Amino acid sequence: MRGRYGRRVTAVRALFLLVITMAGCGGAASGPSDGSTASTGARPLAADGHPAATGTPTAPRPLTGTQAARAMLSTIDLPVGRSVAQEDLSHAVEEDDHGVQDLKGDAACDRVVADSFRAVPPSAVVGRTMENAMARSSLTFEVRTYPDVRGAGQQLEHVRQSRRACATATAGPYAVSYGVPSAPRRGDESVGVRLRVGGNRFDEIVIRVGAGVTVVTFPGVTGDDGGLVDPVAAQAAEKLRQAVG
Repeated sequence: MRGRYGRRVTAVRALFLLVITMAGCGGAASGPSDGSTASTGARPLAADGHPAATGTPTAPRPLTGTQAARAMLSTIDLPVGRSVAQEDLSHAVEEDDHGVQDLKGDAACDRVVADSFRAVPPSAVVGRTMENAMARSSLTFEVRTYPDVRGAGQQLEHVRQSRRACATATAGPYAVSYGVPSAPRRGDESVGVRLRVGGNRFDEIVIRVGAGVTVVTFPGVTGDDGGLVDPVAAQAAEKLRQAVG
């Protein structure tokens, strides 16, 4: 799999991003997944004391590349001790940012892969890897923005379909399997996936807010640390919400 500097560095590290390079084959999901409902608040009153007309709600606007970069987690958003190891904030969308390459499975999995090339492609993609040299651990973040909510929602739906249809597959010489980790529910909707590539494990939380998607990847056993996963996922969702807002 080809890749950009800072987001797909080696073959194995490239493969864990299969989940988010796949575009979906379903529609946008059905609202908040964290158990909350959107609150519209009290409608303003007109001069006659009756509720004033508020007009038709506008659809969320897609993020610009600059806004997507601002939605990326940085050192001030994480526990002390982490620094930027690699990043790509160029906003450019490359060929392998859309659709899945090299992943093969049974007929159902292959249909999911084929559908990935027919979905809405992202309009901007940025990424960053943060590492803790003392703990020898790293976290990877990616923010992807789409032309509309439908395109962003397809991404999460495709993750769900991949977990079902591609429970076992191959990518080049590597055996790939998808599982379902325990993951916090964030943003307008979110989905977690546990990806095993060869002997390597990666837990991902994919979060949608409006037409933007943020992905946090926890390599190895870091995904078992709820004291790390929960606050980092919450902060990633909040930064994306601020950028969308």
